Amino acid sequence: MSYVAYGRTQNRVESQRQVEYRLLAQVTGALIAARDEPGDKRKIFDAILWNQRVWDAFLHDLSGDDNRLPIDLRKRLIGICLSVRRETAAIIDGKGNIEALIVVNRNIMEGLR
Repeated sequence: MSYVAYGRTQNRVESQRQVEYRLLAQVTGALIAARDEPGDKRKIFDAILWNQRVWDAFLHDLSGDDNRLPIDLRKRLIGICLSVRRETAAIIDGKGNIEALIVVNRNIMEGLR
């Protein structure tokens, strides 16, 4: 089976919320593993940059005209996306806290349940 066919099958089985939850769970696991090994800079950067890509994808989706979420919720979620971006930059500069990203992801995951 090709990866494309697998993706189509997976999308039929999981709702969009389930896909978002699973993705956040995976990236949050990577953030936790990176937090637990503070000396492994590559692991930290890989995890926070993966997390940023996930949040950038959310931002792109939230900014689209075809997004069906209520506008107030979209605005709040866009604010979270931008906050994640700022915290990621701060971590890269040695001033941020990876735990803040973990907390944000866990809170959003809780909302997706």
